[in-house]
Amino acid sequence: MRAAAIAGEPAALANGVRCAVLHHPGADVTTVSVWILAGSRHESVPGVAHLFEHVVMQSAPAGRTERVIDEIEGWGGEANAVTARDHVVLYARVPTADATSALSALAAAATATEFDEDLIYSERRVVQEELRLAATDPTDIVHDVFFQTAYAGHAIGRPVGGTVADAARLGVSDLAAWSRCHVRPANLCVVVSGGLTARDVHATVASSALAELPLPGPGDDRPADNSPPVVAGRRHLPIVSDTAAVVIGGPGFALSDRRLPAAEIVIELLAGNNAAVLRSRSGLSYDVSGGAHGYRETGSWRIAISTAPEHREHVVDLATELLTRAVRTGWTPGQVQRAGRRAAGLLRVRAESSLEEALLYGDHAYVGDSPGFSLAGYAADLAAVRVAEVNEAAEAMTARMVVATAGPA
Repeated sequence: MRAAAIAGEPAALANGVRCAVLHHPGADVTTVSVWILAGSRHESVPGVAHLFEHVVMQSAPAGRTERVIDEIEGWGGEANAVTARDHVVLYARVPTADATSALSALAAAATATEFDEDLIYSERRVVQEELRLAATDPTDIVHDVFFQTAYAGHAIGRPVGGTVADAARLGVSDLAAWSRCHVRPANLCVVVSGGLTARDVHATVASSALAELPLPGPGDDRPADNSPPVVAGRRHLPIVSDTAAVVIGGPGFALSDRRLPAAEIVIELLAGNNAAVLRSRSGLSYDVSGGAHGYRETGSWRIAISTAPEHREHVVDLATELLTRAVRTGWTPGQVQRAGRRAAGLLRVRAESSLEEALLYGDHAYVGDSPGFSLAGYAADLAAVRVAEVNEAAEAMTARMVVATAGPA
């Protein structure tokens, strides 16, 4: 992992917008990102956060002559946005010489208050096509089935992008209402990774549209999240396909929970490499992946397996049996040490990318409310997890199992 000078956790602006700078002297490429700490779980109208990020990246903000995406791509950079359950992030990876301009453009996009009806119509159709494609892919849609089962009836269990029918109902007033509610200083953060210094970043942010947001008033604090515990269950979504997708998972830990590194080691032991439990039987699946995902106050884990439709039930039974047996038996110190070293190494490899570093930092430090977070510290935590912590985490994670499948009936 590259050495980075982190510019602490000061409030970069008088109105409270926060800023973190992961400075790598001499870096030719810099990632700039603007975070809105509200996502699909905070919508009064499903799908509006996803449509918001589509529209603002494709628009020309007030005072600018080009669309955000065109301006950034014109410098040889790449720009995109992500909607998640806890947040929306707009980001650009650009030559360092253009990074302050890119940050200004993203700040203008994130704080947009006016929305063009024709652009909304166009992007609504793009979103609908995106959702239709996802709904025909069992390896994609099965994750929605998992969340709908695990968090039944709660907003965190809804599909992040909404549904095709949800998107069809969205208009200017919906985007404006979501923006007024969530685009405010308590919910806004900037994360920069690359060649810009803290002075560069703070000067840019202080002269950007983020600085024009009003000082916080009563009730402007970030709203509390209160998700229900994961509910055990099983659900199948029948779709026409020549592939069956299986997800097995259960309850996990929040981003700030000290047990999250142990949960990541559990997933590494179960599905992470060729020595993992679920890779010990050949012939039923080529594709096995897993992850332990934290949110602000809750978490879950998932292991995804692709197989032939005729093997679906056998894969579910076999995987559940192998998981249960592995957790019951536990792991040795040697196995845990190896998995921890691998997980820490993979984190370091990911963080070599300025984009991945910015996304990892923003997720843990800002979404997870862990202002003292560092990637180097987290890598050290992964490598230092002990066998007792792994075995205890595994028992908690498998206490309520969720099985989701998608594919032919």
